[in-house]
Amino acid sequence: MQKRLTALALILFFNLSVIYGQDKPINFGIKTGMNIGKFTPNKNSIDYKYKFGFYAGGFMNISLKEKLEFQPELLFALQGSRVLVKGLNIPNFDFNGNPISNSNTYDFEYEINELTISIPLIVKVFLSNQFYLESGPQIGFIIERSLNSSQQILDGEDDSFIIRESDDSFDFGVSLGLGYKVSERVNLNSRLYSGLIKRDDKIKSFVLNIGIEYNL
Repeated sequence: MQKRLTALALILFFNLSVIYGQDKPINFGIKTGMNIGKFTPNKNSIDYKYKFGFYAGGFMNISLKEKLEFQPELLFALQGSRVLVKGLNIPNFDFNGNPISNSNTYDFEYEINELTISIPLIVKVFLSNQFYLESGPQIGFIIERSLNSSQQILDGEDDSFIIRESDDSFDFGVSLGLGYKVSERVNLNSRLYSGLIKRDDKIKSFVLNIGIEYNL
């Protein structure tokens, strides 16, 4: 199923590029930057916190009108969220190994890292010769997800772990951003992505990208 969705997205990417690119000026480029993201919403005993990541990839820029551009992109991103689980109980036992009524509570924190292929389909609207707004839908395919923590819960015990799994690998949302054209080849931009699909345990992605684009 994931392979079919990936193939469908790539076909859509190239078909849109061809349709919008007919008889239009086309430029190719590369881009990279950092991101900061987390999952939403928080729950009663779980808080999602921001974590840093990065992204890199390429794009095709098609000039539609004087102040309007269409820019499909293909990006590889490492993003995710820190997770704080509050109020977990540690049962206590007597010398004979029998459980006793009182127990200790603790907070446990770990990170979720998602290696994602993202396909934003962005429309740029220039407000001046340098500044522009950008927005559009974004498709995402999570190709690897890892959970890791190095927190020590009990004295003398190693509670670090790394778990890798790849369930619920499709994501979809919208992006909105602002950019500045430094020169004919270099752009600086920041972009917010908000997921519209509730994944896994009713979570959505929220990511801020800050980076640079270079027109080849």
